[in-house]
Amino acid sequence: MRRAAEMVFGSLPDVRHVCLSEDKGIAQFEAELSAVFEELPGGEPVAVLCDVNGGSPYNTSLRLLEQMGRLETASVVSGMNLPLLLVLLMAEDSGQETVKAAIDGARDSIQMFEPRQEDEDEEL
Repeated sequence: MRRAAEMVFGSLPDVRHVCLSEDKGIAQFEAELSAVFEELPGGEPVAVLCDVNGGSPYNTSLRLLEQMGRLETASVVSGMNLPLLLVLLMAEDSGQETVKAAIDGARDSIQMFEPRQEDEDEEL
């Protein structure tokens, strides 16, 4: 997702990402995520995008932010997709109202193509 966003915006020095992978245990993931959260300026809103609601990245983010006293100014969002990321990168802030609006926009971007069914009686 980050690489795709960089194709649109170029370098994203203020964006951090931590991936949970098969070769990285949850303890290492948690340590990396904690280090990222500690780098963040205090008091500013932060948006954390995760893949699955209730998954390890989501739960770990919530727990760490709560331990740091940052849960009130954070928006932890599951269902990450590229339109959501792009809208948030264009936003002026990462406040909860901005994130809610971005979620609505990303939700609207999920579409399935359905071929138009021609009515048999309809003339072309």
